[in-house]
Amino acid sequence: MIALLSAGRRGEDTEFPEEWVGSTVQARNPGPHYRAGEGLALIASGDPLTLRSVIEAHPEEMLGAAHVGVFGTNAALLVKLLDTAVRLMIHAHPSQEFAARHLGTCFGKTEAWFVLGTRPETEEPSVYIAFREEVSRGRYRAMIDAQDTASMLGVLHRVPVKPGDVVYVRAGLPHAIGAGVFMVELQEPTDFSIMLERGAPNYTFRPDESFLGLDESLALSAVDHRVYRPEDVRRELIVRPRTVRAEGASTETELLGYDTTGCFAGRRLEVTGSLAGDTQGRYFLLIVLDGEGTLRHSRGETRLARGMQLFVPASVGTHEFRSDRPMVIFKSMPADVQASVS
Repeated sequence: MIALLSAGRRGEDTEFPEEWVGSTVQARNPGPHYRAGEGLALIASGDPLTLRSVIEAHPEEMLGAAHVGVFGTNAALLVKLLDTAVRLMIHAHPSQEFAARHLGTCFGKTEAWFVLGTRPETEEPSVYIAFREEVSRGRYRAMIDAQDTASMLGVLHRVPVKPGDVVYVRAGLPHAIGAGVFMVELQEPTDFSIMLERGAPNYTFRPDESFLGLDESLALSAVDHRVYRPEDVRRELIVRPRTVRAEGASTETELLGYDTTGCFAGRRLEVTGSLAGDTQGRYFLLIVLDGEGTLRHSRGETRLARGMQLFVPASVGTHEFRSDRPMVIFKSMPADVQASVS
């Protein structure tokens, strides 16, 4: 079953800049903001059916036997659409090693940003990532305790971004997304954030809500204090897409592959005419970014149109995208089973 996912529809900016796509992850919003079931993707049908419940009922059909053998019914991926009207708060995420030791899970929160667009009214849209100078843990903790945001931003690299850019965010790196950036965000399947900056327009995190329920010193030990030179950022954190195949006027471009991280992969499909594919025993998520067309498979044909979000099960196997006019699709793939067992 190819699952059409329910997608949000908002016409104006709110304090919620994210839409979780095909998510099987429960959101960890603190205190009164916690809602059971929040973050879980729904199947677009008459009944409120979560994608997670369908996966749990049909794990190998949905995820693939190899995936289930390593990750069980965990989809091993979290995808978001994110649109920033204002700069988001500075934060960091734990690594797999830290999460296994202190949070009881094999997943940390490495992530990547795929810039789809920027707002014309925003001057030089940017992201902030990694230390650009030596910052001792004592000095950084003093900035955090004082909530000295100017200093916290000042010690990070400010990286201007434009549509088509890909930024790889290793777990542990302090980072923030500036105003005016629209992106797809791929992440490990957790909602673990260490809030280094605690003030937002409509909510301020208390210190006890900022550190994943851990002691402050322990939580801050997850922050990566390595100093990145500008050339390190360009070489290690800015990923250059590459075209991996062409079929007539259609192309498939690898935006970020498993050679960068085993945590996930992202591709862009540009279809004019047809583009064949094979799930190869692995599920994937699709976001139709532009145009319209169809996805033909052994069980029939699924209509595709701009804004649609779909879960394509591992069991689909061979398939074909078709469109008379240009159709652009973002394709997300989960953690690499081979990397996880090697």
